[in-house]
Amino acid sequence: MSELKEKVVAFAGHRYEWHCIGVEEKLLNTLEELICKGYTIFYDGGYGAFDKKSAQIVLKLKHKYPHIKLIRILTYYHHDKEKYELTNCYDGSILPDIEEQHYKQKITKRNEWIVDNCDILVCHIENTYKSGAYNTVKYAQKQNKPIIYI
Repeated sequence: MSELKEKVVAFAGHRYEWHCIGVEEKLLNTLEELICKGYTIFYDGGYGAFDKKSAQIVLKLKHKYPHIKLIRILTYYHHDKEKYELTNCYDGSILPDIEEQHYKQKITKRNEWIVDNCDILVCHIENTYKSGAYNTVKYAQKQNKPIIYI
């Protein structure tokens, strides 16, 4: 008997708080709908306001759905653990194989890894604002990844 693959949700959104004002209710409803459809793993890139809001909502939903998991996707590995300390709200972390990348490319390559390894991308971007989140969504579109726009 084959083991069922867990379905993974990832996030892409702007870094600044003012880009994310008012997304909480729609984000909460969207994530709860995804959980009800069998999505159980949530990848958090840990950069910016939208990632923070998304992680906070996943943590809130964990009270109702304790089987879901919040996983931090790292960009860098710091040998000095004081620089990198995962809070106990995370169920684990993954460091994609990007160590050989130039440091200016690591976030882009990490974001591409996230898209390649998720089943659906939940995003909040302003199309007029070209950013890492914008480029991540464009990459997801090229990969024919399902995208939910908040």
